[in-house]
Amino acid sequence: MEQSVILPSEVIAKVENFIEENKDIGFTNKEDFVRDAIRYRLERLKNDNEFVEVSREQYNELEEALKEMGTPFRSPEQFIRSQISEVLYKYDEYRDLNKSRIAI
Repeated sequence: MEQSVILPSEVIAKVENFIEENKDIGFTNKEDFVRDAIRYRLERLKNDNEFVEVSREQYNELEEALKEMGTPFRSPEQFIRSQISEVLYKYDEYRDLNKSRIAI
């Protein structure tokens, strides 16, 4: 069953401009774009994850830096996850140390 959704004309204009300016992404019309946007949003909402936005420019620069510097990280995602894991590991050590100080 199909249903229509009414969107403000300025939103439709933004979508149409985006599609026109970004033809390489593959959207051929606003309906495809809106369907994809809804699927994407639903997927993000149902996951038990938090998302951090990074500009594409910074992301690409980080990716290039990781490769050129010969780091063990294959991607920015791997780098970010490793940094989070390292800090959480140190935090566990910190909490354990503070618990032992309190017990004395």
